[in-house]
Amino acid sequence: MEMAMAWTIDDSQPRILYNKDKHVAVTPSAMSKYHEWRREIERGSDPKSAAGKVGDMHYEQLSGNNKGVYTIRLSQEHRVAFTINGTLQQVKVISIGGHFPPS
Repeated sequence: MEMAMAWTIDDSQPRILYNKDKHVAVTPSAMSKYHEWRREIERGSDPKSAAGKVGDMHYEQLSGNNKGVYTIRLSQEHRVAFTINGTLQQVKVISIGGHFPPS
């Protein structure tokens, strides 16, 4: 029996900004929600299921110029934006914090 591929998540882009201190400051409670979502993906959940498990994340796919970009809500003020490669089961995080797209 073949094992299903696990989902992977790449948040190296926002991490680079964080290390350069160019990131949007996000509250600890919002970041813990992000880490919980990330852990669910690392355990094998797809991004939408992971958001459902964490709860109240308003998972949505954007349209127009941002077609192919998905967002989840960490708080009233903060979102995570990411893309999904369903074939490779990869999530690539574009931004953590603030609104997406940035205004």
